[in-house]
Formats: sequence, C-alpha cells, structure tokens
Amino acid sequence: MTAREGSRNLLVGVDAGGTKVAVLVADAQDAALGQATYPTDLSGPEQTLAGIAAAIRVTLAVAGVPLDAVAAVGLGVPGRVDPETGVVRHAVNLKWEALPVGDLLGGLLGVPCFVENDVRAAALGLQRHPAHAGVAHLAYLSVGTGIAAGVILNGRLHRGAHGMAGEIGHMIVDPAGPRCECGSRGCLEALTAGPAIARMGAQAVAAGAATVLRAADPLTAEAVYRAAGAGDAVAQAITGQVGRRLAQALQQLIMTYDVERVVLGGGVARAGDLFLAPILAEFGRLRAESALAAEMLPPEMFHLLPPDYDAGTWGAVTLAREGVNRVHSAVVDSTEGGPQREPIYTG
Repeated sequence: MTAREGSRNLLVGVDAGGTKVAVLVADAQDAALGQATYPTDLSGPEQTLAGIAAAIRVTLAVAGVPLDAVAAVGLGVPGRVDPETGVVRHAVNLKWEALPVGDLLGGLLGVPCFVENDVRAAALGLQRHPAHAGVAHLAYLSVGTGIAAGVILNGRLHRGAHGMAGEIGHMIVDPAGPRCECGSRGCLEALTAGPAIARMGAQAVAAGAATVLRAADPLTAEAVYRAAGAGDAVAQAITGQVGRRLAQALQQLIMTYDVERVVLGGGVARAGDLFLAPILAEFGRLRAESALAAEMLPPEMFHLLPPDYDAGTWGAVTLAREGVNRVHSAVVDSTEGGPQREPIYTG
C-alpha cells in the first residue's frame, strides 16, 4: 500500500531500548503498513538518535511510503521523560541525560516527534489490543533489565506530577538489600529484575549448590526459568522468591490504584507460565489469608502480554496520534480566538 504523495496521514511508532529499535508504520485506520527491528547504536547520543532516524527512514522505504506522508512520530524510551518538552533524563541504557530528544529527532526527520517513557507507552498500546481495549483501569508491569509499570486510569494514561507514576521498580522492599542503579538499597528492581535473577543463580553456583545452572552459559534469567521448568530445585527456589516479591509489589500497586486488570510483559515475562505461576501462587496465599485480598486479587485479573503483540510500538503510534490531535486543537483554538495554548511540538 502506498500513501498518496504529500498527504500526511500516516503515523510512526518507535520503541527504542538499549539493544533494539522497533519501528511500526500505521495508517489512519490503524492498519500496519510496515514494521522492522534494528540494533541500537550506542556509540554516542547523537549516533543513537541518528540510528533511530535511519531505522524510521528504512522502514518507510521498505513499506513503500514517503517520509512526507508521516504526520508524526511517537517514541517510547527508557528513562524519565517530560512528554511536554520531549526532554529525556536518566536514560542509562541509552546514555542519555537531559537530552531534548523530541526536538532533535523531529529536526532530523522534519516531522513532529512526541516522546514518552517506554513502559507508559506500552500501557497505551495495550488499550489497542482486543483483549484489553475495554478495560478502563489497567496496569502494565514490565519485568526485564529493569522493572516499571504503566497505569491506565479512567481510560487515560496516568503520568503523575513528574511523569514517574508506576515506577514500582524503585520501591524499597529490603533496606539491607543490594545497591540499585538508582543509588538506593533493596529496590524491587535490584532484587527481582533480570540481572538480579541471573545474579542469584550465579551466587548459588558459586556456593556449590547442586544445580544444572552450573552448565548454563551464559547464566541468564532465561536460563534460571528454563532450569526451574526442568525441575531444578535451586532454580525453583529463585523463581519462587522472585514471584513472591513481584506479587507483593503488585498487591501494593493494585491497592493504591484499584485497577481491574494487570498485564505482565518484558524480557523476563517471556518465560510465560514459568514466570507467572509463582506470582499466582503468592496471590493465592494472600487470598487465603484475607477476605479483602480475595475480593481485590481474583486470579482472572492477571494476564501475560500476548507474545505476538508489540504493545510498545502500538503505544508509540497512539502517542503520535494524541500529539497531532493536541497540536491541531491548539491551532484551532488560536485561529478561532479561543484559549491560547502552546503546541506540544514547536519544531
């Protein structure tokens, strides 16, 4: 399918992380025209942005559509994002600190670019999936290299006062625990994210535990879950502990926001039922102890992210559409003498 020359009716969604850049091109009817994944260039901030721009251009070219058919680009990235200015801070995996990503990428492409935290963007993307489209109160928990949640309340993304709503990975769950990348000790992320699971496996091996993890090369979180599925007692103890901690953190999230559904995704969650089962077991224990927990934590509210659905790129498409609509509303208000609002994107 080829877009009509000069008609800016297409949207591009990008999910950029420390290892890959995923790009999705969609038309006004939400049909995917093209999608592809490329390695992330981490040689420097400018090179990373140039690589993202190149990935977008190549995906458009393969889809057979020109850049001038694109109305906007939505970009989900790890780190602290100010969606109004497009400035990204503390994006450790991308080596970005106080970088005006929206303006810079928009300048490279000549197209408005709207930026959001990647997990928050993925929560937006879940609203487009048929299984979750009608859920007004939803939480998406991503467990991978890091841990974070995106929260939908009353059908809208909840960002919080500083764009940090849902950062449960940095809740302190064990003050005597290991140092987290954020600087604190005992954060949920430092105890249950992918690197922490791999570290616990390596510690068990170093302590001389009888485990098939000795043969794992590399010893990753995936290897730990695979060993647990094969019946390895050491790996099962690790995944059981991780499941309990994640369930307890989710219980706090649910009690705080009163969501009706929780979807779990991210690299560690790709272990599927091996990942989910210990979490559900802990929720079962909580329900048995408390009538309130039995009411608030029914087993049917917990779901794994469908493995064939890219919530991050579809959420970025939603981000692009919302950005275009806001700018259009600001322009209409200005030309009709209504309230004067600065457009989100001024590039």
